[in-house]
Amino acid sequence: MQDIEVKTEHRVTKIDPKEKKIQVDNLSKSETQWFPYDQLVIATGARSRRLNIPGNDSKNIFTLKDLQDGIHIKNYIDEKRPNQVAVLGGGFIGLEMCEAFRLRNMETFLFCRRDLPAGNLEREISEKILNELQENGVHFLDHQEPVAFRLNSNGEITSIETSKDQFPADMVLMAVGVIPNVEIARKAGVELGKTGAIRTDTAQKTNLVDIYTAGDCCEAFNLVSQDWVHTPLGDIANKQGRVAGENAAGGRATFLGVVGSAAFKVFELEVAFTGLGTQAAQRYGFEVGSQVIEAESKVGYMPGAKRIVVKLIFDRKNGRVLGAQMVGKEGVARRINTLAVALHQKMTIDEIARLDFAYAPPFSAPMDPILIAAEQAAKKIVK
Repeated sequence: MQDIEVKTEHRVTKIDPKEKKIQVDNLSKSETQWFPYDQLVIATGARSRRLNIPGNDSKNIFTLKDLQDGIHIKNYIDEKRPNQVAVLGGGFIGLEMCEAFRLRNMETFLFCRRDLPAGNLEREISEKILNELQENGVHFLDHQEPVAFRLNSNGEITSIETSKDQFPADMVLMAVGVIPNVEIARKAGVELGKTGAIRTDTAQKTNLVDIYTAGDCCEAFNLVSQDWVHTPLGDIANKQGRVAGENAAGGRATFLGVVGSAAFKVFELEVAFTGLGTQAAQRYGFEVGSQVIEAESKVGYMPGAKRIVVKLIFDRKNGRVLGAQMVGKEGVARRINTLAVALHQKMTIDEIARLDFAYAPPFSAPMDPILIAAEQAAKKIVK
């Protein structure tokens, strides 16, 4: 027992930082109460973004932010048996849900504003993702901007109108990003950062005395770009929450920041990245170089060997690695962590090329794909 009192079916509606108390609605009893606090942690998370176009409140438009959303979607599919589903957005959630819908034998259409899915990744990676989608029967519709939803008399979507055409749909998944839940904090005087999320520091403090923050509602410091960013990922939220909680209890913990690492799966494809992409690195003023290689995930004669694409992004002036992206059907997600460590330690391409990796034919070739990429990239460093 941790002696923690959990109040379910309660909603915080107001923070009074001067009196150090919060206003709470008891939803089960329709009562409002004020609770005092000594230290307060704001961890209100984020909510799914919805397109502000006609028909966007239809009963068969779904978003996916938490378990309850997933149960809601599953129940609708089990009950209504839709044949055609439209997925709006080519990010993590949209791509992963394409696989889930195809496993239910639903005809799946992915609408994207760009010419490739996962538009925040390098083209070499996104092109592999597009190929995997198409090989698994997903219809990819590029440069499509939804402008309206057409509904039947029951208030259900029957088609989507885009800037180019009209497409039939039995249900829609809106996967167009998230918005930090900061309204209560902002009204209390908590300062927001340029991203629209709560501004914080390495101790997870806000600008208000005795108020901390953590998770998808607040910013994190990017150690590569040296800039504050909004990176709503579960592992970051967990680390920030531990720091905020320890400090609220009188500790001195710090969360120094992130390098921007993530991995996801698209059918049989593993995709992973860390650090900055080429465009982001250019925006931050680096003299950007890059190197793309394709190699085997393990010794070629071993069962299960698959091709991996590795792209390294680096500063041509000093060789410092700035980011990396990988895609392949085996051995990708675990490899990206090596380069995340390199980013934390501000390693150069030359230093990475000389790393002593473990070698055995079932796991890697004598020259790991990371080492091959680093050796090739080293030739582009300005000497």
